[in-house]
Amino acid sequence: MLDLFKPSVHYKQQWSGAVAIVSPGHIPTVDFYISSRLHDVNPRLVYRFESLAVDAEASNLPLGTFIVIVRHTSAAWLRFIQENKQRWSGVAYLMDDDIPGAITCRDIPFDYALWTSGRYLRARKALAKVCDRVWLSTDALRARYHHVQSQLVSPQSVGHSREAAPIGNKRWAYHGTRIHRREIKWLLPIVKAVQEALPEAEFEVFGDASIAMLFSGIPRVKVMAPVPWADYLHYCDSANIAVALAPMLPGRFNAVRSYSKAFDIARCGAVGVFSNSEAYAALQTGLGDFGATVLPNDQAQWVQEVINLLQDDDLRLKQFKQLASWIESHSADTSLSALILNGLVSIDAASVK
Repeated sequence: MLDLFKPSVHYKQQWSGAVAIVSPGHIPTVDFYISSRLHDVNPRLVYRFESLAVDAEASNLPLGTFIVIVRHTSAAWLRFIQENKQRWSGVAYLMDDDIPGAITCRDIPFDYALWTSGRYLRARKALAKVCDRVWLSTDALRARYHHVQSQLVSPQSVGHSREAAPIGNKRWAYHGTRIHRREIKWLLPIVKAVQEALPEAEFEVFGDASIAMLFSGIPRVKVMAPVPWADYLHYCDSANIAVALAPMLPGRFNAVRSYSKAFDIARCGAVGVFSNSEAYAALQTGLGDFGATVLPNDQAQWVQEVINLLQDDDLRLKQFKQLASWIESHSADTSLSALILNGLVSIDAASVK
């Protein structure tokens, strides 16, 4: 397993209030961990850059800018940051998956693991020279890299709240990416059983032609082509899905993931059925028995719970109200300014009031 670098630089500039976000495009990580925290930062002092190449505008960043490197960045950006290090007030590396250790994780596709860890390996030494702090998304991820002093930066919901899918709605879904192919295959008998039990139910999933082939024998299944994150957000705003699934099978990669899928589910107007895993422990603690359905990975139990939720609108609407309330309170006041100004003090979104 590749190790996580230890920051080896100190910045002397005071923070000017300016923030530069360097990321591989508009991805969920940016919204869940950064955009959701910008409420006390002057919008005119927020600069967003694509990490593939250094934008000419980067040379005009104000003195005292704080830089956030999200997941990956290019050698060109790392050189630029180091060459201009006297200008910055700090540089944080934000990681929301086990990027160094992905190559050892057998619960994700090997090509994705190789690509993810490979990019990190090429940048590791340079990251240590430019970053003065590390932000990690879960306690489990921090425990895995306990030798590195880090801040806990929990995910927060982005976007506006919405109403639950209307009474009588029988649409249900799993919105996973290609790295969740194990979960998609695990769901096949569940989808088949629910569709047989409820002739009016409609199921949707994102995937390519190979996913369409997996579901080809099951009626009323819609396989949609994957879309960029911005398009997915727009889709969720108008989607009326009653029940959405969040399975998480055991594995090294899954063991350090967060509960951000709950935000996607609520954004679709849905209630969730979640795996009883470390990632969703916060749902059980915060919502109790009636705000979320958290189950062991027993397919028969999932079939029964999905059927119950699709048939019982009162239960579904009650769960949605509690889930929406939990998301609102859980994502209340942790700001980017607090993270920056508190330096290496650990901050958990769940404990900041």
